[in-house]
Amino acid sequence: MNLIHIIIFILGCFMFSHIEKFYNIPFAKWVFIIPFCFLIANRSLDVPDTEPYFNYLINEDPSIIYFENYGYEAGFQMFTKISKFIVGENYNLYFTLITLTNLLIIDIALTRIFNIFCFEEDDTFKASNSLESVELLNKYSILPLTLYVAYFGIYFNAIVLRVGMSLTFLVLASSFAIKPQKKILDYLIIVALLFVSYSFHAIAVLGIIIILLLIYSKQQSLKIYIWICTLIGITYFSNLTFRLGDTVFGFITSLNTLAYLSGKLSAYGGDSAMFDVTKISMKFVFFWLMSFTLIFNQIKSKVYYKYFNVFITGLAFYALFRSVLLVERVTDFFLLFSFVVFYLFLIKQSALKFWFYYIMIVLLQLTFVLRITNHKLV
Repeated sequence: MNLIHIIIFILGCFMFSHIEKFYNIPFAKWVFIIPFCFLIANRSLDVPDTEPYFNYLINEDPSIIYFENYGYEAGFQMFTKISKFIVGENYNLYFTLITLTNLLIIDIALTRIFNIFCFEEDDTFKASNSLESVELLNKYSILPLTLYVAYFGIYFNAIVLRVGMSLTFLVLASSFAIKPQKKILDYLIIVALLFVSYSFHAIAVLGIIIILLLIYSKQQSLKIYIWICTLIGITYFSNLTFRLGDTVFGFITSLNTLAYLSGKLSAYGGDSAMFDVTKISMKFVFFWLMSFTLIFNQIKSKVYYKYFNVFITGLAFYALFRSVLLVERVTDFFLLFSFVVFYLFLIKQSALKFWFYYIMIVLLQLTFVLRITNHKLV
């Protein structure tokens, strides 16, 4: 991906994040969405997994009557058929449609999450009426989208497209799961969105765990969170996975619902080649250190801690299965929600802390993802 364009884009995000706090800019999110779609759609075929998806678009038949199994989930193949009917074999427009779909759904989910966050009884940021809520939302339209694309938005829209689309529907489902007083319709929508998510990638079955956490988990005491985060660090840095060895591999490969991951692991040579013993992930270190920052705050929001519980669950899985190759395909389903936690955390900070954490969070994650997308330059 073009580094200069990305740097200009991120600097523009910072600038508009500042401007929209003081001026009401109608449809400010499109200042973000259009350039980002352009960046993703015009990426080089050298970006991992881009060429296989390009070839798949060429080979796929746009007819919904004719269906050939290309090894992709039915939902993603149907989306591609419809996209090809609209844009033909223009892969730039195809990638644009994928990115645009993800961003619009993420934006809808963020709006729902923000509104629920604002109207919580114990939240000091509570809006007194719907108009005030809209004004607050307009002040933070660029911020959450920037936090989304800093790592996961680029990774999911440029490389693992099926996982990305699957997770997009999961994020939307989460916005219904956190609703305080859910009706039968809300539960039906959650189930439907989980089904759609699964139709784009089978590993989305993990979404059931995430939804249950969002519905039933509660805020714990600071002491408990400190112990949990500390134990996660000890587990990771002691490399417990390698010590468990065959037991861990047997557990993962026995899960039929993780067949995709199991197949990938088998392709690496089974249990003899599934471990990466010495590597320490700077991505994990970043999220782990941030977990301590996130628990030391004055936020009383139930929504905040529901998403934080999903976040530390992902960290726990990451630590426990540290050495398992491709385990990030699993943990990313949980860690994706870090951008929601960061969002709710940042909007409650003073100006100085806001910019310090905002810039640090975005730039560090951007460094991590560019090492993947621009691997030939590293």
